Amino acid sequence: MQNSFWKKTSRTRQGLGVGLGATLAAYAISPYLALWDIDRAMKGNNPARLVPHVDWTSLTHSLKEQFKPPAPASDDELPDFGSSFAGNAMSNAIDTELSPNTLMTTAHQLMPADASMSSGGGWPVWGGLHAHFVSLNKFEAQVDQPGQTPFVLHMKFEHWGWKITRFDLPQSAPRP
Repeated sequence: MQNSFWKKTSRTRQGLGVGLGATLAAYAISPYLALWDIDRAMKGNNPARLVPHVDWTSLTHSLKEQFKPPAPASDDELPDFGSSFAGNAMSNAIDTELSPNTLMTTAHQLMPADASMSSGGGWPVWGGLHAHFVSLNKFEAQVDQPGQTPFVLHMKFEHWGWKITRFDLPQSAPRP
């Protein structure tokens, strides 16, 4: 009788271990599946398929931060003439124009012309893609751009799915 109890407990522990391992494996693979689905949305030019993968509030905020005019270098210095107006105009444009269609169009324009042919559209050649976990609920994918800093896509796990929260646009690479 005691032997059958330990057998059941061993099987239960084994089942829990397999279940936990499968859950961790599914979580570890899930951002790559989200990237694959985003890639398919890009290749199919399907903004509706992109919508569930975007946290619009976070993306809007991060774009406003990226395009905000730089602050004066010192407290004594005044900001450039018109910088406040330009900042407000850019913020308003982001609020009114950011949509799945404009995001899709912008993403297509950011991709290098030769990369879209080599992979059939969407992400450039997978060899130029570097993806990794930044923390337990944050994921980052970088796409190398020739002569520029990489395009960086930031994703966060929220509401049981990976959402794009920010992306860093490529800049001209500094010359040594």
